[in-house]
Amino acid sequence: MSTKKPAPKKIKAPKGTRDLYPEDVLRQHYITNAWRDAALRCGFDEIAGPTFETTELYSVKSGEGILGELFQAFSGKSPKEVERVKETGQAEFALRPEFTPTLARMYAARAKELPQPCKWFTAGPYFRAERPQRGRLREFLQWNVDAIGMPADDNSTENRARMDVEVIECMVRMFEDLGLSDDALAIKLNDRNAMARYFASLGVADDKLEDAFNLLDRQSKLPADALRTQAEESKLPEPFIAFLTQSDANPAPDLDASDLDSVCSVCSVVNIDHWTDRDHTIARGLAYYTGTVFEALADGERAVAGGGRYDNLIELFGGPPTPACGFGMGDVVLGNLLDDKGLMPAGSELMDAVARPQASIRPVAFVVPNGDDDNEELVHTLVANLRRGIESDDWKARDDRKPWDRDRYNVAPMHARVTYKSTRNLKKLRADAVNQHARYFVEIHADNKVELTDLDHREPITSDTHGSFSVDPSAENYVGLAIATRM
Repeated sequence: MSTKKPAPKKIKAPKGTRDLYPEDVLRQHYITNAWRDAALRCGFDEIAGPTFETTELYSVKSGEGILGELFQAFSGKSPKEVERVKETGQAEFALRPEFTPTLARMYAARAKELPQPCKWFTAGPYFRAERPQRGRLREFLQWNVDAIGMPADDNSTENRARMDVEVIECMVRMFEDLGLSDDALAIKLNDRNAMARYFASLGVADDKLEDAFNLLDRQSKLPADALRTQAEESKLPEPFIAFLTQSDANPAPDLDASDLDSVCSVCSVVNIDHWTDRDHTIARGLAYYTGTVFEALADGERAVAGGGRYDNLIELFGGPPTPACGFGMGDVVLGNLLDDKGLMPAGSELMDAVARPQASIRPVAFVVPNGDDDNEELVHTLVANLRRGIESDDWKARDDRKPWDRDRYNVAPMHARVTYKSTRNLKKLRADAVNQHARYFVEIHADNKVELTDLDHREPITSDTHGSFSVDPSAENYVGLAIATRM
């Protein structure tokens, strides 16, 4: 009888997944720490949801693209479950491919109890049954940042733009933290409502709009003849097909995009306009998007993040009509980009970078105007500067500087918030700051007259040289420097 043992069977990890060894885990923490830091500093609160949902959740408004990428799940213990799968090909549950439907379900469940707006973020694992390729896996981590609802229940163009920019600014702050610049990345903006009106002018019927947007979303990925074939199969009109297959040299359509004008204006106020650019080819394929849509593109082609406005989704899950805007960003493409740009630390530098202090969960500064409308813009400019921090001249002068260097900042970026209440009564605004557990209350009277109060000790703070403080980061009495010195 042979005593030879059978050769051990080697079992590989499922295709499209990753085995993460110690340094790989540190690399992932480096990214997720940056996500969390930026979201907290920009006033977003962390939430979490289940890693699987009912399959029905994704059929409500996600579109056929997502439904075709679900990893479905069932236990096999229930005869009813097995029979359902045999009959319909659809299990009761699915591993989550994205977070927006979960977020909409969660918000709708407690809509009456939640503040306006809700600013939420989450980061965790997601799953898509698609063909793995560079930057796209079947299991990945994703950062989701969303602003749901409107300040003072005011769904005006100005407020929608403000909330759109709240989420876009958060993305920019994270890019800056990791050392990425607008030379490497551009955030491309479009307006789906304006594009829908333009498509209607080309003869696209309402029931064909989703087909038109899906093809626009694939415009950069398919040759013109393939686009034409698919458009003809969808019975889209010739003027639209001509627009879809035009060369890059042809001009963009003349869009009536007042919402996008407002978004660009607010981007300028918070000094991120150099990161953004209008692009009429940005569509976002998911069916629930309305209004502003955007993608962060690296080197002109790689999509690092994408999102937009989804004003009708909460209502579909039983909640009240609620405007909302958000984006998602995966760790795989971002990690590849950092590697390509030499911006991913390694070895001891990676350990130190991961171990660096994290952003304060508690708000550091709560910034309000003194009631003068002219100070509203100063509030948002100052808050953006506080969230950005002030880099040191010595660090900026070094050719070998790295974003994780300990001496990068003279004034470190900090968690800063604004009020979303309609009142400009300072007593009520101070109460709002206290309710949000802010450390410092910052009251703007003018660009060089800013009053600062330590809320923990209930005492005013004055500048040794000027009495009051300035919103100007270059001023010796800059209010951000005064706060940082006391932290």
